[in-house]
Amino acid sequence: MTTIEIVKIGRNLRRLREDRLLTQAELAERAGIALSSLVRIENDQVDPRFSSIRKLAEALDTDPRELTRGTRND
Repeated sequence: MTTIEIVKIGRNLRRLREDRLLTQAELAERAGIALSSLVRIENDQVDPRFSSIRKLAEALDTDPRELTRGTRND
């Protein structure tokens, strides 16, 4: 049986965004995602799609694993 892992990246995403002195609007624009989507991801209200994780990581100039580090709920 396959298990789907839930990934909550909000805390890591906010930390990396703030480390780079970006606003939510700036990051959303760089990543090509809606600001409302970014806000929901940062607040762990939605499980981000893998494509969104990749876009955000690229916009933050980091590896996607940095966003998902220590986030899996078993």
